[in-house]
Amino acid sequence: MKFLHAFSDSQGRSRISPWVWMVLLLSAGCLVLAVLLANLQVSVVAIGLLNPLSFRVLPELWQVRDVWIDVLLPLALAMGICLGVNLLPRRPSSYLLVNVLLSLFTVRYFIWRATTINTAHPVSLFFSLVFFLCEVTYLLTSALQFYPSLRYRPQQRRRQADQLLAWAREQQPSVDLWIPTYNESERLIRRCVLACRNIQYANKTIYVLDDGHRPAIAALAAELGVQYLSRPDNLHRKAGNLNYALAHSKGELIAVFDCDFIPFSRFLDRTVGFFQDPEVALVQTPQHYFNSDFHNRNLGLDVLVPDDMDYFFHYVQVIRDPFNAVVCCGTSYLARRSALEAIGGYVTHCIVEDSQTGTRLLTRGWRMIYLDEVLSLGEVPRTFRDYLEQRLRWMQGNVQIFTSPKQLPIWKTLDFWQKVFYLNLLLSLLTPLFRAVYIIFPLLSMLIGFTLIAAPPVEYLAYGLPFVILLYFLPSWQTNGHYFHFWTEVYEALFCFPALRRLSQILFRPFRSVGSLVTNKDVTSQKQTLDLRFAWPFLTYLVLFVGVLVLNYGLPLVDIRWSRSVFEGEGLMVGWNLYNGLLMFICLLACIDKPVRRQADRFPLELAACLELGGKEYWGTTNDVSEQGASLVLNTAAPTGPETEGLLRVPQYRLELPVRLMRSGRRRQLPLLGLSFQMPAQETEAALIQLIYGENAWFQKVTRVGSIEALFLLLGSVVRAEPIVRRS
Repeated sequence: MKFLHAFSDSQGRSRISPWVWMVLLLSAGCLVLAVLLANLQVSVVAIGLLNPLSFRVLPELWQVRDVWIDVLLPLALAMGICLGVNLLPRRPSSYLLVNVLLSLFTVRYFIWRATTINTAHPVSLFFSLVFFLCEVTYLLTSALQFYPSLRYRPQQRRRQADQLLAWAREQQPSVDLWIPTYNESERLIRRCVLACRNIQYANKTIYVLDDGHRPAIAALAAELGVQYLSRPDNLHRKAGNLNYALAHSKGELIAVFDCDFIPFSRFLDRTVGFFQDPEVALVQTPQHYFNSDFHNRNLGLDVLVPDDMDYFFHYVQVIRDPFNAVVCCGTSYLARRSALEAIGGYVTHCIVEDSQTGTRLLTRGWRMIYLDEVLSLGEVPRTFRDYLEQRLRWMQGNVQIFTSPKQLPIWKTLDFWQKVFYLNLLLSLLTPLFRAVYIIFPLLSMLIGFTLIAAPPVEYLAYGLPFVILLYFLPSWQTNGHYFHFWTEVYEALFCFPALRRLSQILFRPFRSVGSLVTNKDVTSQKQTLDLRFAWPFLTYLVLFVGVLVLNYGLPLVDIRWSRSVFEGEGLMVGWNLYNGLLMFICLLACIDKPVRRQADRFPLELAACLELGGKEYWGTTNDVSEQGASLVLNTAAPTGPETEGLLRVPQYRLELPVRLMRSGRRRQLPLLGLSFQMPAQETEAALIQLIYGENAWFQKVTRVGSIEALFLLLGSVVRAEPIVRRS
């Protein structure tokens, strides 16, 4: 039992082994299970012991007497509010009205919920009370945003950027553009460098910060005419890499782009002006992605539904900005060199450097700005595993913020509203626990035979459903379509079990190294895959739930001897589990990764183009375009000669791209050619990147859908079951 022995930390202090705590938790779990089993009878759950022996009665004022008035009227009112809110103008008074209406229904719901605790037995009281407290704490995070949500003005900083543009062009402070890299492919780095060269700003210097110490990347930097920095070691990961660059460059301002990001040509024009204010240390812009995240891709939704970070970048950051509580996100930001030097450079003791460095800037009194304007495009992880590794690393970094009181004195130095936002962040770290409770406890209630909500369904229709309707639809309007509660529950369910495992690993040693330190982006796979390490909770839930349904409600139809008495609240538990079953099935579908056969994404770019091949011209329209090639639909007959080397001209953008004919076919009775780009001149390659990933590309715009449409997309993903029906 050597692993139970105490250990010493980096400062020589004796610490209890984490295994001791795990054994303690396991013992407590076994005790709870033993108490539950002690209340079970032979082949029949002891419903009378774990549930109230008689139906509870509400106070007269709260009783449901008339279905039309007490049930249908609140439901109709809630649905009317959801429909009518779309007619309101987007201004603080409207946000206040929506918040007040939601708060009234929330208070009404929780007053009723406080009467539904199952107090029949200590075991059922424990589970029912924990379930209720999770609901209260979960919604507290929304209550903390009541006042800040009234300050939601995404256009305000954009207008300010317009006003500051003249100052930026006149002053032209020197800017260093840093592209940190470790093991990313040469293709990604080349693309980012060319995009940085496209930025319309004269006084700039581009640096490739190679922590992989690769001669090929040094040669690439020399070829593209940019600076190359590679330190002698890899101490402190990305933070150490950035600090090395801080000591070996001299620009007044520093722009940082991860090499899988592509900045727009006007990035500096839109951000430099904010540094007219000497107190501004950093300007953060949102992360927007040109490829759909794995949830949408695997479910066949592409970019129809906002990704899980859309709400954070286009709402949370916006309402944090007026209170100087912006989060630095590691890429697509511009920082003041003197501010970074004043705090001793980037924070190195945490697993990630971005949010932690931003927090240190705030604790030292600096100002951080958030410009809610998409000024770059990034690439999201393409598999479920890579997505989880990235999010788990971010979560551990956030935990480390709250376990570094000396380096990051949040509670001592920040003002009231800044502390409110950090409290909200701290509570959000408990989200995996809350989501696990919402998934496991209702299933456990059906397995054991006790209720978590001691109330009949009619009461839930009167008090619970109106609140749920508003909760699911009003925030979507408040955030201008950047948030959908039901999709958020899918994201949380996908993340909760791996997150709980990681939290258990770092609970007592938050600075231990666990998991991947770099997000894998250059992924190719020729077949459909399902990683059972992450999918087993969803499979287990579905198997257990179907088994319980058959046991409790199927077998009594076959043999009356399997019948049992019904307990108060059973209908609610069945309904909750049906909803959870829907979420679990969607999560299981989202876990089935589709093949990734191409390194470069294809985009639906339709351009008039001419193919010169074998001395002849073939006019047509591009069907799609990527960094590596294009497909061309011809207006005339396809070429028949043996020549394969040619030139593709795009007159609209004055592009001439050397191509090779790879294949030919037909599309709607018209010839369809597959073309592969041969390495063009750097100027042409940069123009191609600007064409595909530039700010004017219509297919890169943020897609907005309504609440009803998002709900139908959710249900449609279940009906289609695309990862199962359409096997790739």
